[in-house]
Amino acid sequence: MRISYLVSVLCVGLAVFAAVPAQTPQLTPEQAVGGKLDAPVRIEVFSDFQCPACRGFFLDSIQKVLENYCSQDKVCVIYHEFPLKNHNLARLAARYSKAAQRLGRKQWLTVMGALYTNQAEWTWDGSVDAVISRTLSPQDFAELKKRLEDPSIDTAIDQEVALGEKRQVTSTPTFFLSSGGKEERVVGGVPYVVLKGYIDRLIG
Repeated sequence: MRISYLVSVLCVGLAVFAAVPAQTPQLTPEQAVGGKLDAPVRIEVFSDFQCPACRGFFLDSIQKVLENYCSQDKVCVIYHEFPLKNHNLARLAARYSKAAQRLGRKQWLTVMGALYTNQAEWTWDGSVDAVISRTLSPQDFAELKKRLEDPSIDTAIDQEVALGEKRQVTSTPTFFLSSGGKEERVVGGVPYVVLKGYIDRLIG
């Protein structure tokens, strides 16, 4: 990793970068919201839908990475559910996300975008179901409701939380940026301009 670049980020206080041993958890293509697993750069995000910082990171940074890098398979973005216990609706939102993931990448991204965009609405009145119902087609929403009844949804969320705890995730968003067998743990959201510069350096 280019330490001088990491130090420059630290100096402006944008995020906490910490070197950690490279880890290779078992991943599947279904866990990727964008790009292929064998892309040169991988970003694994542990996120909470009720977390304002997670909302900003997804809408302002990750969506641009999906558009500009994942579409060319230069970056693979993985999202893990990590609902925090102090957020009373985070687990419910994570269940909808995990159910949508099983419908396909398009539906999953649609649900993720809706949850983050309308975060203020459903965290105020608990209207997660209403937010999602007006986002998906009637057919997809009906299928999602069926998937929500599957107890393996909760098992999958528990497994992702356990993975995050094993990797010392204590707050959201936390993401791991991997390339060339090296990995950096980043605590907190990062503006797109910073993330882009770092990705370009890794690819270049």
